[in-house]
Amino acid sequence: MSEDHSINRDKKEAVQELCARVSRRDFTLTSLAMFAASAGTVFAQSGRLEPPKTPEVVKGKMPPIPVSPEQAQAMFPVDQEPRITTMDKPLLIMSSCPGWQIGGKRYPAVPFTIEDQAQEIADSFNAGAVGHHVHPRDPKTGLAQISAALLKQVLDASFDKVGDFVTMSHTWYPREGGIDYIVDTEELLEWGEGNKYCQGAVVLPFSNNVRANVDKGLRWLEAHDVKPLFEFYDTSAQLHFKQLMDEGAAKPPYAIHVNLGKHDSTAIHQDPGSYLNAIANLDIVKRTFPGAHIGWRTGGRNWLPIMVLGVIMGVDVVQVGIEDAFWRWPHRDEIIKKNSDSVKWAVDIANILGRRVVTDPNEARRIMDMKLTSKFA
Repeated sequence: MSEDHSINRDKKEAVQELCARVSRRDFTLTSLAMFAASAGTVFAQSGRLEPPKTPEVVKGKMPPIPVSPEQAQAMFPVDQEPRITTMDKPLLIMSSCPGWQIGGKRYPAVPFTIEDQAQEIADSFNAGAVGHHVHPRDPKTGLAQISAALLKQVLDASFDKVGDFVTMSHTWYPREGGIDYIVDTEELLEWGEGNKYCQGAVVLPFSNNVRANVDKGLRWLEAHDVKPLFEFYDTSAQLHFKQLMDEGAAKPPYAIHVNLGKHDSTAIHQDPGSYLNAIANLDIVKRTFPGAHIGWRTGGRNWLPIMVLGVIMGVDVVQVGIEDAFWRWPHRDEIIKKNSDSVKWAVDIANILGRRVVTDPNEARRIMDMKLTSKFA
């Protein structure tokens, strides 16, 4: 054996002995140093570059302690945790546009003309909102108007752009002594030859002195395949509605919309109380009405974080849009520029959290136990 070969073998054995004694980190640093040193020699011989400085190999005072695969699995068995199924269900997004708010310079996102209202509804549908709650605008004044005829006009223009979607309408009409749930709804059913304009209809909280009107309206809506959408503004509404439900005014599974941060509803303007309030409210509703479809309608400054909380807690429907929201974030003074933007944010958040957003109206109706009785051309 040549002297050079013997020297190379001795060097190799020395390196192997060193590797057996050092930790993985030290071995990596040593390997990099050896590579850099050899590369520097080549560069120096070529005369093109100066050899890089060899980094100092750092060794700890204490010997490394290896963690075996068995120990690691015993200490960190995260792969064995069972699934948490709270969010393991599809999510429906409902858009509320154009809403009641004053538009113009105050809020340029509010559309006025019939065409602009229909286009924003179409944009919101295409962004992922399968359901729509529409308070139509008078194109002459730019103000919201309680009018079944105007609602039909805006919805027809919207249907022309995108076809079928789920209507979650406001069809009540204020009358002396209470709310009438029949008169406007009846016209919409006639015009639609079924319920395409009012597949679901909002039912407002009530006091005992107008209970008879609500009872009559609920039974009429149920008999005409219009799904009552119970609006829960506070805990007293839960108790009042439960009395009617227990008496057979509506059939389960109920569609219950928990309202937070909008007018006259549960306050969410203080943190962390906003989150605690929302969590407690949802827990009470789910315990009182097991099996109900839960909608989550948020408004005010804190609409976005509380909406996200609803997605996390597994509600079935979240409402977004410019009816009840103005500021984009609770901590900044940037207003929402387009209703459809808020729909896109909700879709993105749901996707990040792993919840599938339902965009097919037929699937949405099956989930919500709603029936379409009209035919679309």
